[in-house]
Amino acid sequence: MSGAILGYQPLEKPSEWPLVADGVRMVAAATCDSVPYPVPKVMLALSGLAVYAERVGIARDPLAWLAPEVMTRYLLARTKLEGSSVQTYRSILLRIREALLWLEYGQQPTPRMSAKRQRAAPYTPPELARYLMWARTLPPTSALGGSALALLALGAGCGLARREVLATRGTDITLLPSEAVVVAVPGSDRLVVCRAMWEEDLAARACAAGDGYLFLPQRQVADPKNGVSNWAERTLKGASGLPELKLARLRSTWIVELLRQRVPEDVIARAAGMKSTAALAPYRASVPPLTTAAAARMLRGSA
Repeated sequence: MSGAILGYQPLEKPSEWPLVADGVRMVAAATCDSVPYPVPKVMLALSGLAVYAERVGIARDPLAWLAPEVMTRYLLARTKLEGSSVQTYRSILLRIREALLWLEYGQQPTPRMSAKRQRAAPYTPPELARYLMWARTLPPTSALGGSALALLALGAGCGLARREVLATRGTDITLLPSEAVVVAVPGSDRLVVCRAMWEEDLAARACAAGDGYLFLPQRQVADPKNGVSNWAERTLKGASGLPELKLARLRSTWIVELLRQRVPEDVIARAAGMKSTAALAPYRASVPPLTTAAAARMLRGSA
């Protein structure tokens, strides 16, 4: 990544490039992890904007380059860009601007109206409690009660994503002398400490599963498509008073609860497998602001 940024040169070699190159590279290095586009595309769009801004006399400042009106003027000036290319450039530059504003001022991105960018709403504590009671009333077999507890513990207790839940085996779970339960997340180098509410059930499920899968250990396919959702729909059929069981909502519940308890965001992002804390932005909408008294205690450093 650093080589792609440091070694980038615009094809047309404009005379303005040496004047803005360091600023472009600095912005790209700071934001590329938070922008869902490959580095070459980021450098192409950002370098073009910076060269244009220098050419028309805009201040040599990345935030000045990324002002909405400057981006619009730049895209209008790029007459060779058409249709989807214009939208792609604009999307790249807007995401860079959002990431940079977050880094500089902690300013959250402007909410988007697309449903694809929304995050699943977390479950409420009463809903989670009802799920736990429901799972414990199921027959304690691998296909029903055991898998239900595993799904709840790995989702709401550890924040694992679908493939991670499906891949987790009993041998990935460790019970520490402190009685904390730790998950070595399959396919990564992450270790996640299970939330206390779920650790007893997760440890018991791991002990029963041994080196087998915690969730649906008898399945024939390691990564069945819609395996979690289809199983949850069949198992919940006829259960009264329970909302639809979705793994995405369990993971959101885990993230939001950590945010509400003011766990450092870099710790949450690392445990969740996110590239940066910027990915937590959609979840903050479910976190109530600190009360004045709580903020005062935190600023003062008192208990």
